[in-house]
Amino acid sequence: MKAVSRENLWRFAVFSLLSVVMVFSLRAFDQSRSSQEKFDQLYFPSGQFLKEASVGYREAHADYLWFRFIQYYGAFAKGFNNFRHFELLINGITTLDPKFVEAYHFASLITWSDLGKPYKSIDILKRGILHNPDTARLPFQIGLIYYVVDGDYSRASFWYGQAVKCSDATDLERRFAAFSKYRSGDNFGSLALWKDLYNNSDKPGMQLLAAKMIRLLNENMDADQIPQPRKSTTRPGV
Repeated sequence: MKAVSRENLWRFAVFSLLSVVMVFSLRAFDQSRSSQEKFDQLYFPSGQFLKEASVGYREAHADYLWFRFIQYYGAFAKGFNNFRHFELLINGITTLDPKFVEAYHFASLITWSDLGKPYKSIDILKRGILHNPDTARLPFQIGLIYYVVDGDYSRASFWYGQAVKCSDATDLERRFAAFSKYRSGDNFGSLALWKDLYNNSDKPGMQLLAAKMIRLLNENMDADQIPQPRKSTTRPGV
């Protein structure tokens, strides 16, 4: 048998073995109904182990884990488990496939909305940005969290601005970046972003909105430049 054939046979054997391990490990997820079940201390291979053992099939294993993760989340939404293995699964998926943007994005939504941990959600998104620096969805989601949870418009506008710089940015990211700049009080920065949106969008509705905001900002800045009457320093009757 040729060396190449032996290597391929070895890789297939390892792939098959690892798949069996995952199937039996994840089957315990389906059978577990509460934290009192005997599977509470379930052993599941770590992301690093999966990465080293996958032998060139990392993306395939990541896809398989993702499919099972969706099932696991569905069971959690119905009240069949307490989601205690959430981080283990997500870490495994993103270690196997660091470019799996949807995994970071969906995990952040769950962490924020279902688990009530918005700042941990931000940590997940930042980890995704490290591996996917040119994807607008991840920084946009961070901006949304700061905007909605904290009302921190300055920080939100920074992250929306990061999203705008990505090659897949759309009018949505540009609109939020411009509006959050406006809410933060940065009229000049907001005006520049609205003008950019107006000049580059091919959507009439978005251009109409941008034109409206440009007029509003120009009016506000003109009003700010009108000299205000000086207060008298003399007392009445003097």
